[in-house]
Amino acid sequence: MNLKDLHDKICTTLKKEISAIQTCEVYPAIRKELLAPALFVELVSLESGKDPGTEELALKARFEARIVTDSTIENAPIIVRTLAAEVARVVNKNTWNVENVSPGEFISAEIDGFRPELDAYLLWLVEWSHQLHLGKSIWTENKIKPHTITIGENVRE
Repeated sequence: MNLKDLHDKICTTLKKEISAIQTCEVYPAIRKELLAPALFVELVSLESGKDPGTEELALKARFEARIVTDSTIENAPIIVRTLAAEVARVVNKNTWNVENVSPGEFISAEIDGFRPELDAYLLWLVEWSHQLHLGKSIWTENKIKPHTITIGENVRE
């Protein structure tokens, strides 16, 4: 699993699934012109994840997507909130078709007032997380994969 590929697939999928998005970028550079509505995707933290028992590094990756719209367009407050809800819908349970990435877990969507360089726009923040497994699994070389067995008892009457 390559983090650059994951970022690219997230951005590509969001733009494809939400036709209103005009610009989608990862780690954007600040510039003077922006084709909006725009979406900016960032990986903001990595924490220890749930160990899969394969000797791969397990990480919980938290992502943010910022939706940016022009505050002067008609119905801008409704548009930005609608886009935030759509982003939440797309990221939830999405694996982006990337191996070793768990289904996304939507965390929250809210107004983002912490980017002073974007004060002229309406800005909403959508957060979600994935479990990632990095490295080689010890089980793939021998073609044995860990699995769960449920043991119970049959009761005869």
